[in-house]
Formats: sequence, structure tokens, C-alpha cells
Amino acid sequence: MKSHSDIINWATDFLNSKGCTLVGQPEIIQETPWSNVIHLSTVHGDFYLKQPAPLLAKEASVIQFLVHQFNACVPCIDANNDALHCFLMKDAGISLRKYLNEESKAALLCQAIKQFTAFQRSTEGSIQPLLKLGIADWRLDQLPQLYEEIINDKDFLKADGLTNAELNKLNYLSPLVAEQLQVLSQYGIHETVVQPDFNTNNILISPETKQFTIIDLGELAISHPFFSLHNFLYTATIHHSVKEQDSIWHQMLEACIENWLDLWPKAKLLEGYQLSRKLWPIYSVCANYHFMHCVDLHALNSWYANKPNRLAATFRQYIASNA
Repeated sequence: MKSHSDIINWATDFLNSKGCTLVGQPEIIQETPWSNVIHLSTVHGDFYLKQPAPLLAKEASVIQFLVHQFNACVPCIDANNDALHCFLMKDAGISLRKYLNEESKAALLCQAIKQFTAFQRSTEGSIQPLLKLGIADWRLDQLPQLYEEIINDKDFLKADGLTNAELNKLNYLSPLVAEQLQVLSQYGIHETVVQPDFNTNNILISPETKQFTIIDLGELAISHPFFSLHNFLYTATIHHSVKEQDSIWHQMLEACIENWLDLWPKAKLLEGYQLSRKLWPIYSVCANYHFMHCVDLHALNSWYANKPNRLAATFRQYIASNA
């Protein structure tokens, strides 16, 4: 990535040209292998300067397309710099994860899900333009081949912790993966935009207007919409003390399928969700494998030193569920 001074100088010059004089010093709020984010406070409000890793730098163009094509609730980009692969956004609130409390938790989680699924459905007819932007193609008919490519990258997977026995098992399961994906496709739920890491930390909420904004869009892909939704439910069990036996979890699940009730009865959609949940590790491996090849892998491994074997752990989930 370019140095922080380059992008800060560019952003400061742009803001000054718009009469937005800085108040105080720029504040680095995120510095990771996949992106840098810098907070800039001005006389006319707060702005955020983001610099994704070079191979994730399509984020600004993706955001602008989503705004123009779907009027999506995504960040408002004031300026972007292709040479420095960075862009400047207006403040859109605080993370939903920080904003939630016990009284508002169920309502806001369900509201966020419904807004995201409505956005997903709006993209059903625009898959080709999205793919032309460089968004990853993880449609169900593409996943068997992607699965084969990944499990055949044996040295990479061994370095991540998989054993020869596990690699043989994954090879043995290959026909089952293809069969399950074919069955899921028969539900007739169109592929849409998916956010591989859809969770409450990637949703901002304005405390004043209560409007949601979806962020972290550099890794968007096209795949089965229920994969993103399962990720949201799963992370809610980790970060919001939600258990599957709780009524809030079932409310969230019903919110996940609500926008598809025009296609199938609830029972049929829940059946499709359960199959997508079983296949979620395959989707998750595709997302993580892609991500690991878009950033400095050495820096990423150091960053996640306390969470090694991410691909191996996810593959093991699938192996265990199909033992």
C-alpha cells in the first residue's frame, strides 16, 4: 500500500477545496493487511478515508455502481483516487454491534436483515454488470469447479493445517458437494450479491435517523443469498449472545426468508436455508481462499496468529457434517 502521508495529503487537499477545513489531526482507526481507514474531522463533519489492499481496490467503483443502479444504502463516496487506490466517505454513524442493547436487539437485527435481503433481491437481474466490475463469481454452478481448484492446491492447504487424510476425504466428498449444490439450485432462488462477512460490525446505523449503511464492500461476490444470511445468524451467536433455541434467533431466521415468500411457502424456504447452511463451509472456504490471495499472506498470518488454520477449520466443519 502507499504511505499514509500520500493519501492523507490527497484527502486534505480535496476537503480544503470544498471548504471542509480539518479540525485536529487525522486519526488512524484501522491498519490491517486488507485496508487502512483514517478518520478526518472537519468543520463540516466527519469523513473516513479508506485505502483497500490493491487487489481489493475495486470497492469504490462497486459502491458507486450500487448507489446508481439500486439506490443501495451504502457509503456516500465524495472522492476517489485510482492511483492511490483510496476513497473518501462521509460519516454514516456507528456500528450496529456497538449500538445494540437488549431492548432494541431483536427489532434492529431483524430490520437489518430485511433491508439487506431487499437489497439482495434488487440485484437479481443485474448479475452480468456486477461481474464485469470484477466481483467474484461464486454462483452455485461455479462452486464445484472452485471446490476442485481449492482442494487441489494441496501445498497451500497443508500449510494451513490440513492433513493428507483430510485432503483425501475432501476429494472423496467432491461428488457430494456437486450433488448438494445441484439440489440447492432446484429451489429456484436466484443468485444475488452476497457479503462474505455480513455481520453487525459491517452495518452502520445513524443514531439520529436510524438509517442503516452497509460497509466493507470490497469482497462482494455473486452467490446464493442464504449464505450471507447464515453468516449473519452465526456471528450473532458469537457477538450478541443469541442461541439457536432463543426466540430472537427464530425471529431472525424468519426475517431472512421473508423477502422470498413470494416464491415458496415458509416451510420450503426453511428447508432451503438448512441445505445452504450445510453448504456454508464450501462458500466460506471460497471467500477465505480468495481473500488470502488478495492480501499480503505473511502479514495476514501474523494478524491472525491467534486464529490459525482458518481454511482447515472450515473444511473440517463440512467433513464432520457429512461423516
